Amino acid sequence: GESEKNDNYPVNVCDSQAVAARNPVYTSRPLEAGVVKKFDTLEELAKAYNLPLEPFLKTVADYNSYVKAGKDPEFGKVVDKLDGIDVSKPPFYASRTMPKVHHTMGGLEINTKAQVISSLTHEPIPGLWAAGEVTGGVHGASRLGTYAILDCMVFGMIAGETIGA
Repeated sequence: GESEKNDNYPVNVCDSQAVAARNPVYTSRPLEAGVVKKFDTLEELAKAYNLPLEPFLKTVADYNSYVKAGKDPEFGKVVDKLDGIDVSKPPFYASRTMPKVHHTMGGLEINTKAQVISSLTHEPIPGLWAAGEVTGGVHGASRLGTYAILDCMVFGMIAGETIGA
């Protein structure tokens, strides 16, 4: 099953307090899609995700004590602004998180005229322009979130102007 092939990825866990404090859509839609799962006990949750029970329960207990103290000595996470929301009131909710490709972090190299640059000659390829998520390097080594539409619009406009010139 899913837990067997993804055991190396972390599991995000919260309880009914956290769900009640959020917009219900943030939980209801992922529940309907099967991305988030609901459990009556932490033991059921651990079993479903193939988590070693005792270390998992200790982690939850440690986290809960940090929330109560308002201080996380282990990781320095800010817990004093959680309004006492720990992981203690069933039902419990969980999802396995894993890296996903959400944007081309590489892609075709373009110049300021949106011309595609040849990886062999390092010169523009005649008649080839690109814009949007197929391109890479526009933002340097890492793309800022939510900029794909802006990339596409700006370099699409530049490509159109360059083609028409």
